[in-house]
Amino acid sequence: MLNTFSEDQIYRIDHFLGKETAQNILVLRFANAIFEPLWNTRYIDHVQITAAETLGVEGRAGYYEAAGALRDMVQNHLLQLLCLVAMEPPTDLGADSIRDEKVKVLRSLRHFAENDIANSVVRGQYAAGAIGGKPVPAYREEKNVNAKTQTETFVALRLLIDNWRWADVPIYVRVGKRLPKSGTEISVHFKKAPSVLFNKESHALDQNVLVIRIQPDEGISLRMQAKMPGTSFRIEPVKMDFHYGTSFGKASPEAYERLLLDAMSGDATLFARRDEVEQAWAFIDTIEQAWAAKENVLRLFAYPAGSWGPDEADKLLARDGRAWRRL
Repeated sequence: MLNTFSEDQIYRIDHFLGKETAQNILVLRFANAIFEPLWNTRYIDHVQITAAETLGVEGRAGYYEAAGALRDMVQNHLLQLLCLVAMEPPTDLGADSIRDEKVKVLRSLRHFAENDIANSVVRGQYAAGAIGGKPVPAYREEKNVNAKTQTETFVALRLLIDNWRWADVPIYVRVGKRLPKSGTEISVHFKKAPSVLFNKESHALDQNVLVIRIQPDEGISLRMQAKMPGTSFRIEPVKMDFHYGTSFGKASPEAYERLLLDAMSGDATLFARRDEVEQAWAFIDTIEQAWAAKENVLRLFAYPAGSWGPDEADKLLARDGRAWRRL
């Protein structure tokens, strides 16, 4: 490609970056003094990024068989969201300043040793089940899918970023087809407050959780603790919620509309640069190569369509004393 076009003439579209909430991550982090001081290993316990689909392959088996969930979604969409969540403040809002910081995140991702992949990555494939009360076939029964295919339709990863801001903060990423609900969100789980004042409570205090909903209901919510009305001192979690549609009174433009307009105007901020793409692929290729080399060792776990993925994905977090947030 670079034999024909220079890098500043190339616009690599990732429609997730055109979504309003994805663009708003930088504003949320850097324009609000209440968040940025807390956005580090001292206050954040862990981060979850989930992209769930109720759909199956929907006639795209020819493509999906060669790609799988890891290359189809994690390599581009979810790693891009991770970069926006984890990046350092850019020097300005210019395209290269923002993309420089995103590349630093990808370079700081801890690459898996071959022996670590079984403990840090779970891959699954949907079996027959039901979505919305209607039966759906297994992936291997879909049209144009090999009956013995090892292509994953679900993947969950435990990632670590080796820099000062994110040291020892696990980032859990999952993506899957034929899950019970469609939606993409980022949840930032803060460390629990000391419970010494409330240790007489019958249950431990919940974590504060900041949820950034990318789709379909774009918005941001913050879970906090509050006293229930009444004479007893009972604490329950409550939620502060912001919705784009109700707050601004107008629909957001489609992601592709925004990206195509930016490309025509020469604004490359929301487009991946070549070094970003290469760093992302270098990380993903390590996993793909291990799967190919140890196909009989690194198992592909089946999960019923309409479930939240294989049990092994839950165990991935349970080993750390955590659990997936339900959409």
